[in-house]
Amino acid sequence: MYGLKPFLAALPFFIASTVAWPSQSFKTINSTPPVFEITKSGQPLAPGLIFLTPDSSTSELAIIIDDDGNLIWSSPSVISSNLFVQTLYSAPVMHYWNGTGSANVAVEGHGYGHVQILDTGYNQIFDICPNFGLTIIGNGTFECQADLHESYITDEATLLVTAYNLTQANLRSVGGAVDGWVADSLFYEIDIQTQEVLFSWSALASGIGINSSKLALNESGTVSGTEENPFDWFHINSVQKVGTGYLINGRNVWTSFMLSAAGDIQWQFEGSTGGDFHLPTGANFLRPLSIETCSDLVYKSWEHHVRAANVTSNSLVLTMFDNANGVTGQPLQTTRGLQFSLDLTSKVATLLQNLFDPNEILYVETQGAFNSLPNGNTFMDYGQLPVMKEYGPDGDVRMTIQFGDVNSTESSAESYRAYRLEWDAVPMGTSPALVVQNGILYMSWNGATNITSWAISTGSSADTLYKWKNVTSTGFETNATLANTTGFVHVDAMSGGQVIGSSSVLSF
Repeated sequence: MYGLKPFLAALPFFIASTVAWPSQSFKTINSTPPVFEITKSGQPLAPGLIFLTPDSSTSELAIIIDDDGNLIWSSPSVISSNLFVQTLYSAPVMHYWNGTGSANVAVEGHGYGHVQILDTGYNQIFDICPNFGLTIIGNGTFECQADLHESYITDEATLLVTAYNLTQANLRSVGGAVDGWVADSLFYEIDIQTQEVLFSWSALASGIGINSSKLALNESGTVSGTEENPFDWFHINSVQKVGTGYLINGRNVWTSFMLSAAGDIQWQFEGSTGGDFHLPTGANFLRPLSIETCSDLVYKSWEHHVRAANVTSNSLVLTMFDNANGVTGQPLQTTRGLQFSLDLTSKVATLLQNLFDPNEILYVETQGAFNSLPNGNTFMDYGQLPVMKEYGPDGDVRMTIQFGDVNSTESSAESYRAYRLEWDAVPMGTSPALVVQNGILYMSWNGATNITSWAISTGSSADTLYKWKNVTSTGFETNATLANTTGFVHVDAMSGGQVIGSSSVLSF
């Protein structure tokens, strides 16, 4: 993950917009998520809601929306990443990272923070704030040192997080100093209950050569390799527990690694040579290479969000968001979603999916996500570009969601990852919110997923309330014009014919 605006400015087809993208506002909550422009083909979409962390000049939030762009839940204003739903202790939970981003231009896009885990009532049940004793890159002191790139709950009730450490290293192999400096890519496995670190891994200590990096020193004008601007040669951006081992990805080495439980490399899948695997030949997804240090063709590069599925002792399916762009000034390549079948015995990689929208070719340098969905669809988040798409099993585009101006260098939005996930929640620590302004009642309940209508009661005193009317829910915030200019009001949030929550009594 790196910053958005410098890359957009380098894209020749973008014409800067001077009109700010509109945001939503509400009477009952202090939240300003972007307006979502949505187009649908009419073909079946997967069930679930959409989870994202939009970051723009007007808002920094973690939010849930539905397929029509209606807000379901909003966090307070916070720098956040990786809003996700998983299972913990046999129950669904939602978690997200929030913290502070690194201001160091050489490692822009890293962060120091913590991971909040919420139950289906939006009660915080765990706050994972690890202090790894890192040597911080740039200035600052951070009590919580989890990086923003990954937070993943395992079946063993542990949490996987990434981190970056300022480390001295010999950079002669890449034309640097013997006593140079790197941003060492780390990951940790943490016991959620005790917050004890159970396992840690370092890219530098693993023996992976720094000269395997596809990023050159002094890239993008920074003075990489110094203590002030360390060389981010590996750039870990995803970790997943697979059996007793770990699947990790290094963006800047174009490689996904399977590690043993002890952290030893079992195999690697690299974007230009295949690493330990034979890559498909003559496949239609090959691209001309845009970097001089490798072969003429490349399969994947600068990728994000690598995940394994359908894992057996002999094979697995590997999915990824293939950014294909990572160095300003190089020829642009189409960003795609890729799915491979890897035969772990013959070491043959077979391409299963190559997803992109031929009617809207996108070029994405940083961030992004690939989500395989239960009905065979795929949901892709385009990272630094404010676009999300859902593809059908045959690659047809079934929905496009835009939440920022892709032609703007001033107010562009981005979301590190986004997901389509099923989530059924009733807030337990809050009640429905009411506001009356100019004779209009506004009502909402942040996070409630199943409100179908509101039952409104009014009266001349708090003790004499009578049912007035039912109104159909019209999105996150519903309004109704009151019959009287003064009085008292109370509402019940309804799901079908059942009351799921009640407000306090409000005088107006």
